[in-house]
Order: sequence, then C-alpha cells, then structure tokens
Amino acid sequence: NGMPATREFLLKVVEILIDYIKEENDRSSKVLDFHHPEKMKTLLDLDVPDQGVSLQQLVKDCAVTLKYQVRTGHPHFFNQLSCGLDLVSMAGEWLTATANTNMFTYEIAPVFILMETVVMEKMREIIGEPFKNGDSILAPGGSISNLYAFLAARHRMFPGYKEKGLHSIKG
Repeated sequence: NGMPATREFLLKVVEILIDYIKEENDRSSKVLDFHHPEKMKTLLDLDVPDQGVSLQQLVKDCAVTLKYQVRTGHPHFFNQLSCGLDLVSMAGEWLTATANTNMFTYEIAPVFILMETVVMEKMREIIGEPFKNGDSILAPGGSISNLYAFLAARHRMFPGYKEKGLHSIKG
C-alpha cells in the first residue's frame, strides 16, 4: 500500500508550490535568480539517471526547479505573454491534471464536456444574435486561435476552397 508515501509526497510538493506563490507575490523578492547557462548547469542535476530517483529527491528537484525559474507572477515581472498567476485557473489546472483525462468525448470526460457546453452557450449568449444558437470551439492558445480565425475568414470569402482548393478562387 503506497498511499501514505504518495500522500506525503504530494503534500510536500503542494507545500513547495504554496511557498513559491507566497514568495512570488513578495515585492522585495527577486523576479529571477539569474545565472548564465554554464553556471546554471552546475546548480542543477540535469543528468538522466539509469534508475528512478526517490520521491524525496523529486521533492528536492521541485524546490530547485522553482528556485531558479522566472517568477512570472511577480508584481515586477512584465512580458508580452505573461499576466501573473490566477489562483482559480491554477486550481483548475491541478484539477484537470489530476483527472488525467482526454476531454474530447462525453464517454471519457462527461463532466468536462457538459461544463464546456454550458460555458460556450453562455459565451454565445453574451455575444448575442446571430451567434446565440451557433457553434463554438475552445482554442488552446493565441496562435491556433489566429489560425482558426484565418480559416473561418477564408471559408467565408471562398466557400468552395474546402472542396476545390485554390482552383475555387477566381482572379
């Protein structure tokens, strides 16, 4: 029965994460404990072992990983793709990671599929007519969202493109 060891391991990891979040929000702490790559390699154990490591070693590795990571949730961190830490989103990410399921069919993820349906219906309701009774899709990021928008615009301008390709475009 490995449950006591599993519980102890996860509680230690969560403690490290909570301490990281607390420190990340401390305005007097560093955004980054910067080291050049050659120095960083000496601070980290990046060798891939032939045998697995202990849970205690993994806990230490988690702490070291966060020690040298950029604190993107820090009040003094600014970057084009980062906006700090949203605790509710983080909790949701922990939940979905723990569920460890693919979210593409009702059969494998009934709760998540129903949640997605309700959220998308609400978003279409907020946008209003004529989208209220339409369809929708969740995109995993900005790049793929832009691609989806491009494909939708192309389909609207050139509805025959899907069937006939470039030959459907006149001119």
